[in-house]
Amino acid sequence: MRRRRKQVVQKSADECKLMSDECEADLAEAIPLLEDAMKALNTLKPSDITEVKSMKTPPSGVVLVLTAVCHMMGVKPDKVKDPDGGGKKNDYWGPAKKHLLGDSKFLQKLKDYDKDNISPKIIKILRKSFVNNPDFEPAVIKKASVAAFGLCKWVRAMEAYDRVAKVVENQRGYNNKRCCYD
Repeated sequence: MRRRRKQVVQKSADECKLMSDECEADLAEAIPLLEDAMKALNTLKPSDITEVKSMKTPPSGVVLVLTAVCHMMGVKPDKVKDPDGGGKKNDYWGPAKKHLLGDSKFLQKLKDYDKDNISPKIIKILRKSFVNNPDFEPAVIKKASVAAFGLCKWVRAMEAYDRVAKVVENQRGYNNKRCCYD
């Protein structure tokens, strides 16, 4: 009886160790992405932001990136007449210039962004409209703007961190239940 109990406890401990190792491996994937995004933000100068802000008709990659950043920062679009006819469409360029690029603390707000509490609604939008979009790749964006390149890396890193953090959180929760109550 005692030997059987010892085997059960050892098996449970081994499973907990395996899950813990998996959590650490998942986090090891996300941390370099975050560090790379912070490096990209740290290379941006206020003059880079001013350059983007001064664009009269920005390249589509710049608009795409700033649309993603608007979603993350809770900036609402303007409704403008759709040039292709029909009704109105969402335009993020004007609000991005005013509320993001026009904010002297914009870069600091990105660095201080609460990555551990990103709304599931925002994550859903990022995954649907940006992360899987081939035009939203940092290498593609860099051709349009160095500043947008850094912002693109930041958005992608926040999404990746959220994805990995949720997996780790679920594993840890399961691990705690399994390891504490067996």
